[in-house]
Amino acid sequence: MFKTNAIVAAALCTAALFSAPTAFASTVEVQYKDLDLATTEGQAALDSRIDRAAKKVCRAERPATGTHLTGAVDQQCYRQALKDVRQHVAAAVAKADDNRLGG
Repeated sequence: MFKTNAIVAAALCTAALFSAPTAFASTVEVQYKDLDLATTEGQAALDSRIDRAAKKVCRAERPATGTHLTGAVDQQCYRQALKDVRQHVAAAVAKADDNRLGG
């Protein structure tokens, strides 16, 4: 599922979080081909893109009905999406470091 120039931020609606089936799972592809992940700036830009994608997938910026607060389920989804994508980000950064070092 890991792609060379994109990371997929996924939020799976599990039975533990929702009574609805996992058919509501959603993904967003985050492009990073234009970023130099061997630099701190490139990594920060990727983190920002992933953060926005996770919020979009999980609707974590959407206030719960009648309030300005986001729902607990949306926040849990957001945290899980970020956790799930960490390994892919680490692999992409390691690859960028290897390429920079000529390996």
